[in-house]
This record gives sequence, structure tokens and C-alpha cells, in this order.
Amino acid sequence: MKAWPRKLLALVLMPACASAQYKWLDADGRTVYGDNPPREARNVQKIDARAASGESDALAALPYELRRAVRDFPVTLYTTASCAPCEAARALLIARGIPFTERTVTTVQDAEALEKLGYGKRLPVLTVGRQVQREFEAGAWHALLDAAGYPRASQLPRTWQQPAPQPLAPQRPALTAPSAPERGN
Repeated sequence: MKAWPRKLLALVLMPACASAQYKWLDADGRTVYGDNPPREARNVQKIDARAASGESDALAALPYELRRAVRDFPVTLYTTASCAPCEAARALLIARGIPFTERTVTTVQDAEALEKLGYGKRLPVLTVGRQVQREFEAGAWHALLDAAGYPRASQLPRTWQQPAPQPLAPQRPALTAPSAPERGN
């Protein structure tokens, strides 16, 4: 059997190793990369995926396919309180295991910011990369996520925590009345 050139072998193995969390030697002394080393593995080393890839955020722990979709087509969900379609939209993203940013529209400033983005007045709104889907319709939302390369079934690690929703418009500090000058005695 002809040996593969070292450069070609590295290119072929790179995608498989990109999501590996451990490196070990198998029974034949070959180096193996993967997520779960067997009990008989020797010289098991944990790989710091963030240091190897240059990523320092929570997304570095995601499987390669999901991390790539998040990087190329980030998902943002725009919602408001007491909105049944917003709840259904959030549930769809969570059930499918989509990492997303949630922006809430609760103030006049938030509503103005939503309109400035060109998303109208009706919620929820989903953005996947540059694509926009207004109002909730499960089939259309699934099609948009499929086109961006998001997996149909969740691949999120059990420890994944969705970031807390944030207001759409920056919150301005509350105005306070100036305090009365102190009187000298």
C-alpha cells in the first residue's frame, strides 16, 4: 500500500480533528483524535480546542459543523413579552439546538430600532446571516435554517446555556434630578 503524502494526509484528517477533544495512542501505537478515548488508550491528552483554533468564546465547544454554521450564518431572534408566536419560535430554535441571540422589543426605543433595521412592527423576526424571516411559520423557518447548514437535530453539548435575551436598543441611564446643593453651617 502506498503511503499518503504528509500534506495530503493532514488536509484529509483536519476536519475530523477539528472537533476532537482528546488525543491518545491506540493499542498499535497510532495517534488517534476523538471525543471519547477508550479505557485502554495510552497517553490521553485533552486538547484545548480554543487555543488550537484561535477561538476563545463558548462556541469553541460546539461540534465543527454547528460551529461553522454559527460563524457563517449567525441566528438572531427578535421577540416581545406575552407573544405566543414568539414563544413558539423560541421553542423551535431550542428544540432544534440552534445557538441564537435573542433581542427583546419592549420599549419605544426598541420598536424604533426594529423599524430602523427594516424588520417592520410584527414579531417575531428571525435573521439567519443576512436572510430575514418575518412572523413565525415553522416550515419557512426550518427551510431557512436548513439552507444555512444548521443540523436538524440538536448537537449542542449538555452543558450549553443559551445567552440571556438582551434589549434591542441600548439602555440609557435613567435621568435623575440634580441634588440640591449642600448648605454650609
